Amino acid sequence: MNKFIEEIFSHAEKEAPREMCGLIIEQNNEEKWIPCENKFLGENQFEIDPKTFAKYQLISKIKYVVHSHYMQDCHPSEHDKKNCKVLGIPYLIVSYPDRGVNIYDPR
Repeated sequence: MNKFIEEIFSHAEKEAPREMCGLIIEQNNEEKWIPCENKFLGENQFEIDPKTFAKYQLISKIKYVVHSHYMQDCHPSEHDKKNCKVLGIPYLIVSYPDRGVNIYDPR
């Protein structure tokens, strides 16, 4: 996860003020960072395309769902906690531009 942090912050910078999103997956014993397009039309939420998400669920293990909070801290919102619990996959949340990092694991 740490080896991708600069790429994650770069993606957050590019997408600001919208939230960026992506996945950290494990495939063939190797972790990979997969930047995704935020399909949500507003600014303070994210949505990964369900087909993209399903594809990576089928071909790999999703280790983290990654997203950013712009001009906010990196603690999960109630919405984040609810969705994270439903998925059963930890959220890696970064704050931009202050570059905080938080992992929320509902398990």
